[in-house]
Amino acid sequence: MIHDLVRYQFDDKSFMKRETVLLVSLGCSWGRCAFCDYQEDKSSSVLKCDSVNKKVLELVKGKEIGSEVLDITCSASYTELPFTTMNYIRDTCSCKGISTVILEGHYIFRESNSFYIDFFEQRGIKTIFRCGIETFDEHLREDILRKGLPGAKPEEISKYFSWINLMYGMEGQTFDQLQKDFEIGLKFFDRINLSIYTSVKEGPARDKAKIKAFYDSPLYQDLLDSKRVDIFDEWDDDNDHNVGHDI
Repeated sequence: MIHDLVRYQFDDKSFMKRETVLLVSLGCSWGRCAFCDYQEDKSSSVLKCDSVNKKVLELVKGKEIGSEVLDITCSASYTELPFTTMNYIRDTCSCKGISTVILEGHYIFRESNSFYIDFFEQRGIKTIFRCGIETFDEHLREDILRKGLPGAKPEEISKYFSWINLMYGMEGQTFDQLQKDFEIGLKFFDRINLSIYTSVKEGPARDKAKIKAFYDSPLYQDLLDSKRVDIFDEWDDDNDHNVGHDI
């Protein structure tokens, strides 16, 4: 388990205000992504996971701060949280007036989504599912990033996930590919979270020049005005994208 992570945030800059919690999972069964450096935020003990997760969920304020959306993240997929934690999540939503919960998971667990829809619908809570795609360039996604979605087409992914994550700013990516990713993403999905890449040990290098060029581009300005896109960057100097260790 990693002990210095920011586990609660309230994103009031997004067009969809939401509280985000980073919970402790039982471990990522995929565990091969080249850009992920927090796979050790896990415990094999359900009791330890629940102990941390319950305390984090107690920070959720819901309608008290005008939030009706709770975004659940962890170092794995939502299916790899203890189900006791999932009960805490549902109870928290009911208690705090949360009407929508966002669950993020790997494409390999897509068939599990229907069960969780039913689970939350029992309390009148809507479920949104988000999948980490990172890019639609299959060579980069599979050969470099090792995401584990070989052959998955956007129209197939969108049957199970209405939100996706994209990533930009590492060596090997191009601005043209980023534009194509957004063209595809906005065609097939309701919403996109764009993460600006943060360097990790033994992972691809962060390309500062490409990131600066993106921030200076008309595309960036267009995305800022989009109600379907959120941009997150842990290393932005002005903290315009309030995420991670910035707060």
